[in-house]
Amino acid sequence: MDSMKYYRTILVGLLTIVLFSCATGKFTQDSSTGNENAVRMVKIPGGWFYMGLEKGNLNERPEHEVYIDTFMIDKYEISAKEFAEFLNEKGNTEDKYFSHDDYSTIIGVSFVSDEAVGTKKTPEKYSARKGLENYPANNVSWFGAEAYCRWKGKRLPTEAEWEKAARGDDRRVYPWGNSYPDAAKANFNQKWEEKGFHVMVPVDSLDQGVSYYGVYNMSGNVWEWVNDWYRQNYCDYCMPDVDYYMLAGRFTGLEKLPEDSGKNGKELPKPPRNNPQGPAIGSFKVLRGGSWYDSYGELVIRSTYRYWFYPDDRYLNTGFRCAR
Repeated sequence: MDSMKYYRTILVGLLTIVLFSCATGKFTQDSSTGNENAVRMVKIPGGWFYMGLEKGNLNERPEHEVYIDTFMIDKYEISAKEFAEFLNEKGNTEDKYFSHDDYSTIIGVSFVSDEAVGTKKTPEKYSARKGLENYPANNVSWFGAEAYCRWKGKRLPTEAEWEKAARGDDRRVYPWGNSYPDAAKANFNQKWEEKGFHVMVPVDSLDQGVSYYGVYNMSGNVWEWVNDWYRQNYCDYCMPDVDYYMLAGRFTGLEKLPEDSGKNGKELPKPPRNNPQGPAIGSFKVLRGGSWYDSYGELVIRSTYRYWFYPDDRYLNTGFRCAR
């Protein structure tokens, strides 16, 4: 084969790959800047998708159609090495962002004495445990997740963004599709007393479980904080719960229901279905994706399942990823 024909064949092959990738809309990465985002983030194209599950738990209903603008999301959960770098630069005053203990993938490596309590020592520097550098950061509070993302020039994803990145636009139940979860697709139903830290897996593990857009570990491994305040009925343009208004009243000091409660033939105002942000106030923050600990994997690690903690809570199975 002459050289010109050879190079023409290669060029046609490359163009075919590029055109196929554009047509499918999957595994699209941001390669425009040449920085870490080209590898560490995935572009989620704007468009409509169905959020929620009509046959799911009460707080997964109603299933409803939502429009999301194009955004980027981290391909992987934030690792112990990455979060330790953040703690070393920004600090962790009063353990607001993270708690190091026998179950955390990050440890304190140098300490300062806390004169206020005498013998207590507070970590001054942090490091990922040896061999766990690429495992997910755990024991992270919502405040820690939010501060890390801001430090990186990013933000936490909204619930709607997280769910679209997990399930795509074809209403799949799990990131990989509708087939039942197993150990090749998701890390769940693990026992600490049997495996120790290896109840978790590295953030770039389980290729068979990647989402519609190629995002890793959106089912299992660690619960992932998102930006939204929690409320039971998370459809912004559906009938709000009475409980939500009562909670809002306690925060604002206006402890009464709105005059227009949707009765007497009046309809409640319905915000647009575009880029929902969740309630403006609340007590709990939402987590998504389930974790290594959860034994009811078919339920808890599906892409529509929702959970909630106080924003300063942190456990051996709470982590996160960022969006932009």
